[in-house]
Amino acid sequence: MEGRARSWLSEVAVVIAGAMLLLGMIVADGRPAVFSDTNIYVWMGRLQLRPIRYALGPVIGGPTSAAQDPETADEQASELALRRTEMAARSPWFGLTAYIVSALGSLWALAALQSLAASYAIRALWRAAVGGPALEHLILMAALALGTTLPFFAGFAMPDVWAGVGLTALATLLFFSHTLGRLTIAALFLLVLAALSFHQSNAPVALLAVLVAAPAAHFLWRVPWRRMALGAGLLIAAVAGAGGLQIGYDLAIKASTGDTLRSPPFLAARLLADGPGRAYLRRSCHDGAQWALCRFQNLPLDNSQDILWSGDPAKGVFGRAGVAERIRIDREQIRFVLAVIAFDPVGSFKAALGNSWRTLISVNLEDPLRDPHFYLTDPDWRDTYIADLVHDMGSCGASEHDCRPRLDLAIAAYWHGAVCLIALAWLAVAASCKRLRYLALDANLGPTTILLLASLLCNAAVLGVLSGPFARYQARIAWILPMTALLVGAAALRRRQPLRHVAEPGEVG
Repeated sequence: MEGRARSWLSEVAVVIAGAMLLLGMIVADGRPAVFSDTNIYVWMGRLQLRPIRYALGPVIGGPTSAAQDPETADEQASELALRRTEMAARSPWFGLTAYIVSALGSLWALAALQSLAASYAIRALWRAAVGGPALEHLILMAALALGTTLPFFAGFAMPDVWAGVGLTALATLLFFSHTLGRLTIAALFLLVLAALSFHQSNAPVALLAVLVAAPAAHFLWRVPWRRMALGAGLLIAAVAGAGGLQIGYDLAIKASTGDTLRSPPFLAARLLADGPGRAYLRRSCHDGAQWALCRFQNLPLDNSQDILWSGDPAKGVFGRAGVAERIRIDREQIRFVLAVIAFDPVGSFKAALGNSWRTLISVNLEDPLRDPHFYLTDPDWRDTYIADLVHDMGSCGASEHDCRPRLDLAIAAYWHGAVCLIALAWLAVAASCKRLRYLALDANLGPTTILLLASLLCNAAVLGVLSGPFARYQARIAWILPMTALLVGAAALRRRQPLRHVAEPGEVG
C-alpha cells in the first residue's frame, strides 16, 4: 500500500511539474491573457450561480433575490433579451468553470487548471504510447513550453486550449484504453467531456478525426475494432453528455425567461464575406425575396466580424439588429445558406477550401498576446468583468499599459511556425523511411499519429468553414504537431515493440 501511494504521489508530482513549466512561460510573458468573449463567459458563469447565492443569502448575508442584488441593478430586460440571441454560441459550462476558478485565485488559478489538464493529458498519452519515465515528461513539457503555442493558450481565459487537451486524451482512450486502469480512463473521459462541453466545434472535430483514424488503424495496422470500441464508446458518451448539458441549460433559460437561446449567424456571415452570399443576397432581394438580411444588402458585407459585431451603420448587421430581427435572421440562416450554395456551388466550395487552408497554416498568437489596454480604457469595456479580471492579477500602471505581453507577436509567429515545419519534416521522413516506420510507427503509435494529424486537418476544415480563417483557431492546437513528432522520435530511439499493459501508478500485475 505504501509503495502504491508513493507511486501515485510521484505521478502527481510529475504532472504538476509539467504544468509548472507551462506556467513558467506564462510568467515570462507577463500574465494570463483575456479576450472580449471572456466577459460573456464570466457573466454566464455568474448568472448560473445566482440561484445558489440567493438560496444561501440568509446564511451568508447576501441578497436573497434579484430585486435585492446590486449586481442586477443596471441590467435591463431589453439588453438581456438581446444577449440571449447570441448566448447559444458560448458555453455556460466553461463560463461557470472560469468564474469559479478565477474567483478563487484570479486568472492565475485558471491558467494553473488549464496547464494541469494539458500536462496530465500529455503525460497519459506519453506513458501509454512510449512508456516514458518522469524525466522524459519534463523534457517534453519544457520543449512544448519553449517551442509551441501551448503555454499561451493554457494562460488564455478562453476555452481554446481544451480542444487540444481533449484530442490528446481521446487518442489515448481510442488506442490504449486496453492498457489503462479505470481511474485513468475516467480522468481522460472527463477531459474529453470538458473539451466537448466547453466549445461546440470540438465535437465535430473529434468525430471526424476518429472517422479517419479508426479505419486507418484497422486496415493499415490490423488493430481490432474491439480494441477501439471502448474509446469510441466513450467519445459518443461525451458527445451525448455535452449535448445534454447544453440542452439542459437552454431549457432552464427557456423556463425562467421564456426566451430561446440563439447563436449569431456565423455561417451566413461567412458566405456573405466570402462573396457568394453577398451576390446571392443582392440578386434575390432585387427579385423580391423577403430575407431579413435584405435590409442590409447595400452595405459592404465583406468582413464577417463587421457583419456580426459592428455597431457602425455603414458596416454592421447583427450587431445593429434588434431582438426580433436577430431571431428572424437566425431562423432563416439555414435556408439562406442552402440557397447560396445552390446559387454558386463552385464559389462556395472554393471559398470554404480557401478558408480551411488559411486556417490550417496559421500559428499566430494575435489574441493570446493582445494588450489588454483597450479593455481597461475603453468606456464600453473598462467597467466590465474583463477589467476586474485583469486588475485582480495586479496593477497595470497609471496608463494601463504595463500589462502588455512581453513576447513579440512577429517573433512568436516565426518561431512557432519554424518548429511546426521541422516537426512536419521529421514526420514525413519517419513515414517515408522504411526503417523508421518499423521502429516508430507500429500498431500503437501509427494510428495515434494518424488521429492527431487528422485532428489538425479536421479542426482547420470545421473552423474555417463554420467561422473563418481567424488566427487563434489553428494556433490553439498547433502544439499537437510538435508533440506528435516528439512521440515518434522517442519511439524510434527506443526501438520498441508494441506495448503490452501499461500499469496504473501503484498497480500490481
